[in-house]
Amino acid sequence: MFAYQALSRTGEELTGKLQADNANAVAQALRTEGLRVLDIKERRQSGFLGEESFRDWYATQRSVSTDALIFFYRQMAFMLRAGLPLAECLQLAATQVSSPRLHLALKKMHRDIEAGQSLSSALGKHPDVFPDITINLVVAGESTGELDLIMERLAVHLEKKSQLRKQMINAMIYPVVVVLAALGVAVFMVTMIIPKFAQFIQGRGKRLPESTQALIDGAAFLRENGLTIIGVSIAIIILIFITYRTYKGRRWIDRVLLSVPVFGKLIIFGSMAQLNWASSILMRSGITIFDTLKITADLIANKIYSDKLKQASNSVMSGRDLASSIQHPQMPSLVTHMIAIGERTGSLDRIQQELGIYYQNLLEIGIKRLSAMIEPAMILVIGGMVGFVYYAFFQALFALAG
Repeated sequence: MFAYQALSRTGEELTGKLQADNANAVAQALRTEGLRVLDIKERRQSGFLGEESFRDWYATQRSVSTDALIFFYRQMAFMLRAGLPLAECLQLAATQVSSPRLHLALKKMHRDIEAGQSLSSALGKHPDVFPDITINLVVAGESTGELDLIMERLAVHLEKKSQLRKQMINAMIYPVVVVLAALGVAVFMVTMIIPKFAQFIQGRGKRLPESTQALIDGAAFLRENGLTIIGVSIAIIILIFITYRTYKGRRWIDRVLLSVPVFGKLIIFGSMAQLNWASSILMRSGITIFDTLKITADLIANKIYSDKLKQASNSVMSGRDLASSIQHPQMPSLVTHMIAIGERTGSLDRIQQELGIYYQNLLEIGIKRLSAMIEPAMILVIGGMVGFVYYAFFQALFALAG
C-alpha cells in the first residue's frame, strides 16, 4: 500500500492511497490520470507500531557515522561516473551501507526518485541523516550536471572534517591523561602510603618537620573532605555543561577557550581549517558567497566564529566585500588579507583551499608540540608529588634519628 500526494490540472492538492507493486507503478497510474506527483510513501502494517515496522523504527534510533556517509558518497561518485542511472545507484548503495538508518533513508530516496522527484528533494526529507551542506551542493550539482563531482567533494569534505575532529580530540586527550594520572597517584598516596607513614612517624612521639607535618595534614584533609571535593567538582562540571547549552553561556565559554594559552591557538587553527576548506568546496560547486557563509556558520563548533559568519552573510547581502565582513579580533589577519586578495583576483575558492591546507598543517604541528610539552609536564607533576612524599619521609627519619 502506498500513500501519495499529487496536484490536479487545476492545481488542487490531492492525497490518497493505492495498492501497487512499487512506487514507480503508483507514479505511472497517477500520471495516467493527469496528476502531477508530489510525494509517494509506502505504508506497511506491523503489529503495535501500526504503519511503521519495528525494524524501520529501530533503524531511525541509531545515528549515521561519518565513515558510513563517506563510504556512501564515494560509492555514488563511482557509480555516477560509470553512467548508472540515479535510481539504480541509490538501490545498489542501499544494499552496501552498514548503517541501518542510512539504509532505510536510501530505500525511501530510491522510491522518491522512481516517483519522479529530484535527488535534492529526496535528500531534503532526511535532514537528520544528511546535513545542509549535502543538500545545497546536490542542488548545485543538479543544475550543472556534475553530481559525480559533487559526491566526490562531499566525501573529501567529510574526510577533512573527520580528520580535524580527531586531531582536536587528540589535543584534548593529553591534558586529561595528565590530570587523571596525577589524581590517581594522589589518591594512592593519600589512601595507602601516607596513612601508614603518618602512623609510623607519630608513634615515635617526636616533633615533626614542617614538610612532614604539611604532608600528613594535607592527606588527612583530603580523606576527611574527599567526598565533598568530589561532589563540588561534579556540581561544577554539571553547571558548566548546563551553561554551555545556553546561547550566552556557550558564547562566553567559547570566548574563554580562545584565550587559553596553547589550546586557544589549536581551536583557532581547527576553526580556520574547517571554515576555509568548506568554503572552497561550496564556492567551487557554484554556491553563492551568501549561502556559503550561512552553511559554513553551522559547521563551525566555536560560537564566536559561527556568529561572526552569520553576521558576515548579512553584510555580504547588503553589498560589503567578504574580507571586511569577516573582520573580527579573533579572526587571523592572514585570513582576511588572503581573502581580500582572492576577491580582487577572482581566485577566492583556490585561496581558501590553500588556507584550509595551511591551517590544518598548523594544527598538526601544534598538536605535536603539545604532545612534546605534555610528556615532560606529566613526569614533573607526578615525579614532584612522589618526590615530595620521599622528601617528607626522609626529613622525618632524620628528625627521629637526631
